Amino acid sequence: MQIRVPYGTGYQEAYIDESKVDVEIIDPPLAVPAESIEAIIEDALDNPVGTPRLEDMAGPDDKITIIVNDHTRPGPNAEMCSAIVRRLNAAGVPDEHLLFVVATGCHKGPTDEQLHEILGGLEKRIRVHNHDCLDGEHVLMGTTSTNGVPVYLDKYVAESDFIVTTGVITPHHIAGFSGGRKSIVPGVVSFDTLRKHHSLPVMPYEPAFNNFEDNIFHKIALEAAKLVKVRFILNVVQDHHKQPAYAVAGDLEAAHLRGVELCRQANTVDVHGRAQLIIASPGGFPRDMDLWQSQKALSVAEVISDPEDVTFILCAEGKKGMPQLFIDWMSNAASPEAVIERFRTEGFAIGSVKAFLYARALTKGRIILVTEGFDADQADQVMMDWAPDLQTAIDTVMQEKSPEKIKVIPRAVNIIPRIV
Repeated sequence: MQIRVPYGTGYQEAYIDESKVDVEIIDPPLAVPAESIEAIIEDALDNPVGTPRLEDMAGPDDKITIIVNDHTRPGPNAEMCSAIVRRLNAAGVPDEHLLFVVATGCHKGPTDEQLHEILGGLEKRIRVHNHDCLDGEHVLMGTTSTNGVPVYLDKYVAESDFIVTTGVITPHHIAGFSGGRKSIVPGVVSFDTLRKHHSLPVMPYEPAFNNFEDNIFHKIALEAAKLVKVRFILNVVQDHHKQPAYAVAGDLEAAHLRGVELCRQANTVDVHGRAQLIIASPGGFPRDMDLWQSQKALSVAEVISDPEDVTFILCAEGKKGMPQLFIDWMSNAASPEAVIERFRTEGFAIGSVKAFLYARALTKGRIILVTEGFDADQADQVMMDWAPDLQTAIDTVMQEKSPEKIKVIPRAVNIIPRIV
């Protein structure tokens, strides 16, 4: 059997002798969307959930902030922003009263080229502010009743009269689902807020795909977003292949919940049993631009792994590697368990959370990286193995052990695995 998984802007290919092992490729066929993305967005804006239409809510005197995802969260951002601005302009809101805030969370802000991809030219006529969680320019909006998380909001968002958020709804390994409240937390809050919200015990220990209603991480983010008083959201629901399948608009909570229901319908995939070898890719560029983003594919692989014996092959170009803090934490630890205990004590930092997540996977099994982000020596320093290509990685595992089942997940981060 030939297998082919996304890698950067191309693919990694390999062959497996399926006469010796049960191979399952978890990759539903590509469906052709019934409508264009523009039509999907306009329909959502015409039929908001829980609010009037946006153009009936905003007025010419409102100072309106539109929050948009950064370059690490690919989606039809330009199409959403264009539709929103067009309706606000029609309601009499001038461009001078609009501000785009790029929800970077703890990422670096986009380059000019990346910003153009996000906004599609709107950045030339409307002001843009790139959020920086470390710049000290935040306003305390309150503290959540659960776990006492302080909500320090970007001052540019705090000073606006009317907040609109945009985003995509996909399965998420920590929050259950992306979109909605995530535009605020982690999108536009300070590092102090992130530190408490992204540390144990608020952050779930195990992968949380589809864990939504009872997810404390989600509940606290939602409460924080309500403190901010988001007036309107527009979110696109993506399918397994990152295509826009639906869109929802309206109330922060009600519209997002409707989007979550649609995402469950679009992205739940049956997986026939657990496996001893799992080959996972986050889906190629830009989701595999670094090993930070690529880790999310491992979280899906963990869910379907054999609890007794598993090897993970993470296939991700990852040219940008990992923050130095991640390397320090992993290379200085005696074991994956030591990394986890350190994270329990010290909590979230830019790099430490990924050390925890990779270490968690390592407590379940071996990880072989097929990547340009590390070489063999660097992988060894962080308790992982490395292979120059996917075929070599597979051959190495097959020579050392005889797995009964292999699962291949070419677009892991967009699925909700359901073991049957």
